[in-house]
Amino acid sequence: MNMSDEIGNSMKEIFKAYKNLRKKSKSGENLVIKERPQYWDVVILTTFDSAQRDSFEQQIALKRQNGNFPDVPIHVIADPVDQKLGVGGSTLHVLSEMTKIYGSDLHQKKLLIIHSGGSSQRLPSYSVIGKIFAPVPCQELIVGMSIPQMLDLKLAMYLPFCQLLQPGVFVTCADDIETYCLDAEKLDIETLQAADVVALAHPSDIQTGEGHGVYVFEDQDSEYMAGDDSNCVRQCAEVLQKPSESIMRARGAVLTKEESGCSREQVWSDSVFWLSAKLYDKLLKWYSNNTPLTSELDAYAHFLPCLGSRMKNAQPSDFTDFRAEMLPLLQDCNFQLVLLSKSKFYHLGTMEEYLMHFNILDEFCRELGIVKNTSNIPKPFIGGGESSSKDVSIHKEMTIETYFSDATLGITILQDEAQVVIENCLIDVPLQIEGHTIISNCTLKKCPSVRFLHDKISLFQGFLYHTVPVTYENQILYVTIAFDVDCNMKKTSKNLSEIELYGTTLSNVVCYLGYKSEDVISKNAAVISLWTAKIFVAKPTAAESFWWTHYNVNLVLNKLQGMPKQTELDSGNSLVLLSMYDVTLHKNLESLLKDREHLSSLLKE
Repeated sequence: MNMSDEIGNSMKEIFKAYKNLRKKSKSGENLVIKERPQYWDVVILTTFDSAQRDSFEQQIALKRQNGNFPDVPIHVIADPVDQKLGVGGSTLHVLSEMTKIYGSDLHQKKLLIIHSGGSSQRLPSYSVIGKIFAPVPCQELIVGMSIPQMLDLKLAMYLPFCQLLQPGVFVTCADDIETYCLDAEKLDIETLQAADVVALAHPSDIQTGEGHGVYVFEDQDSEYMAGDDSNCVRQCAEVLQKPSESIMRARGAVLTKEESGCSREQVWSDSVFWLSAKLYDKLLKWYSNNTPLTSELDAYAHFLPCLGSRMKNAQPSDFTDFRAEMLPLLQDCNFQLVLLSKSKFYHLGTMEEYLMHFNILDEFCRELGIVKNTSNIPKPFIGGGESSSKDVSIHKEMTIETYFSDATLGITILQDEAQVVIENCLIDVPLQIEGHTIISNCTLKKCPSVRFLHDKISLFQGFLYHTVPVTYENQILYVTIAFDVDCNMKKTSKNLSEIELYGTTLSNVVCYLGYKSEDVISKNAAVISLWTAKIFVAKPTAAESFWWTHYNVNLVLNKLQGMPKQTELDSGNSLVLLSMYDVTLHKNLESLLKDREHLSSLLKE
């Protein structure tokens, strides 16, 4: 059995144990289940503002109503207004708020904090509802017709550590996934439970280490690293934050792993961590004396690097950032690592990562038991063209909670290597997809103002399409955004010609669409970005909105590449143009959830 299959079996058992926590009788009462696993006492999600908090609370209430959660309180805490706290600052803010609710009892509780705030600019299909509510269709976590989301996965994923660790706080983020094998009986539980800080460590190559925190541990020449693949607990000597290869080698972080007669170099990289109640109490006292924070306090850059046996003799004067203040609080702590030799760390924070994980990372899908098709038809995709080698009965593409009005409306994929995710869509027209594509929350059906010029409509390759209902000037409208999956959403400039979109400059896009620069730039804006450019047309229905955006993309590609026109539109009245930022500001979550509920009812038919 290869490692991915072993990890898959391990995660399946974890998910089954979690399932027992949320089993209910038909009357809704919790069933009495023998050996119900121990679970977190409190779960907390963070948001970047009160509007996102309200949105999260609505979605959590709906999921709880549908029986998706164990019997555990879930709090949503917004960051303070106009403060960027970072993971460290946000963790302390949450603990401060929880102390107000639970008082001294908090020190006896096991807390799970999921940092889930932010605008998700690099994955804009989750800017409105939040990445924590992105679907992850793990077979073992499906409840009835409800497809599990990242929140469900997070609530299940760390169950073994909840049972192993003492009261304290376990800290994770909304866009990463850890899969692993854990043999708890082989762990040094006594050492683990005496720790002030515990972190999970994953085997990674040197290149991965350069973008992560890297752990150096005591006894690094142990027999374990020579090939024994059991889990173990090791004292941490030092934490290197995004180190260069030369630094990793100099500090002893690069180790040689013997495997099947071959040797390979690896490092141990970071992911989630746990703080004891005793330790976070010390940090809270510091926080109460230093709030509001003047800059971001990052747990990975400012907490963890102050830990480890090599930091015992470090001085605050060695540092010029928050580490100077954190060092006296942390340098004497007992910091233990759980080395998970059979484990993986995955990050789903960008459009490209989203496509890659669900399409071509077979290990990711096997380890989590991902169901590739949760639409209402058995074969959503069709191989296209005479040269296609695709077996239409086996598709790597993803369809998640998508309704096809007719079983014959399979989507033609024109390139075998195309990566495609279609989620929460209603499809009522024949489609063909040329290449990498994400279609999210879209309605693709005929409407009176749109004329199709071909039997099948092409969705141009390399784009994310996403539809959101908004409330604008007292009316509910729909906006479909479209971005290149590899675009730089965060780049800002004073000049439209320095921002790239649809294979050209934003200046050209504005010109080709017949807009004026003053139409797309907000008044008094010093700079512009793809996030703030008002280039998307708001329309009364989701379908009209989609076809307007599709038409505009087609128009640009026609000018650039001679791409044949797919549709004709009735232009009608003056256009309401909105940016992605406007969409997040004016989102109508109630309409979005109502549309999702309607889609779910269609899928149940």
